[in-house]
Amino acid sequence: MDNNFGNPNKFAIQYTFLSNPHNEKGIVGESWGVFKLLIEGKDICQYTIDNKNTDYNWNLIYILEWLCENMQYLIGYDPFPLPVQGESTLELIENADDFDSDEEDEIYLWYQAKSSWLFKHSWFCNRGGSFLSNVYFRREQENVEISWNNDFYREKEIIFANPRGIRIIPKTEFKLVIFNFLNDILLKLEEKVPADLIDDKNKITELYKKIKLLEP
Repeated sequence: MDNNFGNPNKFAIQYTFLSNPHNEKGIVGESWGVFKLLIEGKDICQYTIDNKNTDYNWNLIYILEWLCENMQYLIGYDPFPLPVQGESTLELIENADDFDSDEEDEIYLWYQAKSSWLFKHSWFCNRGGSFLSNVYFRREQENVEISWNNDFYREKEIIFANPRGIRIIPKTEFKLVIFNFLNDILLKLEEKVPADLIDDKNKITELYKKIKLLEP
């Protein structure tokens, strides 16, 4: 892999840009590539489809954009909003799903609060139609919990190599890996996008601004 950030045996991100197989143009097309999220040597984004092991390939702008937009929630103070118990994000979600009420507005408000939080803590909502691993990021004191659950894909006969798990990463290590990745991919993407695509260039500038104040 061309670009590696972190220790693959602990926590790392790897990516490389590839030629776009769909002839897409601009920032979306130029961002096509392979992405790996490695935890303890295992790529939690790798899956099997049609009996073929597959690395995650897609327009990486979707991951990049989501991380820049939501980094303040991943490393900041944004606890799970509902009054349920759970030692992990997966447990909190499962216990929240047990909620029921005779009042329709209470059901709406409960699941709206849950959905709003999930949009800020899982990039699954910004997968752009791809088979992106359903990963959650949540700060816990001076650590960041990374958890994932890909049971959703089983009905599509897509089997992830590491379908479900929970790991705790020190916040300083998490920030170092994530920000090194973001700065590197933004720089390389800026170089790839043609100068005459002003809107795309401006988008990259705006993404830079979103993470600048949060960098270690």
